[in-house]
Amino acid sequence: MMENEVINLFKTYQETSEYNLLVSFKGRLSQEVLTELGSMIRTSLSTESKIKKIFAVFIELAQNMLHYSAERKINEEQKEAGVGILIVRENSVGYHVASGNLVLNEKIEFLTERIQKINSMSKDELKSFYQQQLRSERPEDSKGAGVGLIDIARKSDGPLVFRFDKLDGKLSFFTISAFFTKEN
Repeated sequence: MMENEVINLFKTYQETSEYNLLVSFKGRLSQEVLTELGSMIRTSLSTESKIKKIFAVFIELAQNMLHYSAERKINEEQKEAGVGILIVRENSVGYHVASGNLVLNEKIEFLTERIQKINSMSKDELKSFYQQQLRSERPEDSKGAGVGLIDIARKSDGPLVFRFDKLDGKLSFFTISAFFTKEN
């Protein structure tokens, strides 16, 4: 039996003093959880002009985690679902939408090359690349059209920021973040 312990929320509170944490979730995603988190974002950002873009990027990152996380758990419908972390935070200049989850080390090179290619493109080039990807064959391990990262880059106000923290010979923790400047 686990015993009760004091959780140092003050440390977390201090660490988050430089920004407003709008949404934070860690665990197994489900459609119900995603719906609730989406409602929280809509409520928190109701006056923000970029709410649709921020919300769309949040959903895309959540779906990537749901479908591609190497850490899987069985949900209520007895289906496998991805496990990870999602955060939406606000500071004085804008909003960060980020996700993190485990990936197989063999995916690192592909993800790195893909994101670097996307980050090197202008908005017009991203639009053309997006259209090209929609018309091409779906990658064999893709759950969609392979346009998620492109769409995130098209909607965000800067390059995608990412990192890999190697855990062992098989897995790494992949973090990706998109940024949106405040307009009001």
